[in-house]
Amino acid sequence: MANIPTYHLDPDFRFKLKTFVDRFTADGYDFFAKEFERVDEYIARAKANPSDETLRVTPKIKYLLELVAFQIYDRANREAFNAAPRTLIVMPDCLSLNNPDCEKIETKFGTVCKRCLPECQAYEIGELARRYRVKTIFSKRKLGEQLERYASKLGGFGVIGIACINMLADGMRTAADVGVPSRGVLLSFSGCEHWNDQPCSSEFSIEWLESILEEKHGRRSQKTDD
Repeated sequence: MANIPTYHLDPDFRFKLKTFVDRFTADGYDFFAKEFERVDEYIARAKANPSDETLRVTPKIKYLLELVAFQIYDRANREAFNAAPRTLIVMPDCLSLNNPDCEKIETKFGTVCKRCLPECQAYEIGELARRYRVKTIFSKRKLGEQLERYASKLGGFGVIGIACINMLADGMRTAADVGVPSRGVLLSFSGCEHWNDQPCSSEFSIEWLESILEEKHGRRSQKTDD
C-alpha cells in the first residue's frame, strides 16, 4: 500500500457517511425541535409567495448545518481568539431599534453606533464594550475588507460576530480567510428585512457576549471598569 499521509477512505466509506448524515439529521431535528418548530411553515410560505429575498427559502437542513459549523469554528478559534491582544465586536444592523433611522455614523471602517437609545441592544453592546475596552462596529457587506481595514488600525485582534444562524458561520469563514480568529453569538431571532415583510429589531443574549469577553479579558465591574 502506498504511503498515506492523512486520512484514508475505505470502500465502504460512502455508506458510512450516508448513515452518519442520516442519523445526524434526524437527531438534530429532534434535538432542536423547539427551536425549529416554525421553520417548515416559514419556508412553505416563502415558496408560496416568491420574493427577491432568497434567504427565505433556505433549506431546513442548512439551518442545522450552519449551527454545527458555527459551534465547531467557535471551539476551534477559541485559543487564538483569547491570545489576540485586542477585540472587535461586529454587530448586525438589524439590532438597531431605530433601524434605518438611528443616529449611527458611517466611517471608512463601517457604521458606528452613537448609543442614541438606552433600550436598544446596540446601546447595551456599546456599554459592555466600554467596560471591557474593546471596539464595536456595525457589519458591512464586504466583511473581509472591513476586517482587513481594522487589522491595519488595531494590529492583532480577534473578532466576535453577532449574527443569525445562516450568516454567522459564513462570517467566521470570511474572518479566517483574512487571518482573524473569531468567535460568535447567535441572534435569538432575525428581524431584518431579508427574513420579514415587516422588519423589527433582532435580539440576542447579552450574557452570552459578556461570557466571551470575560473569558478573554477577565471580569470587569460595571461600576469601576476594573
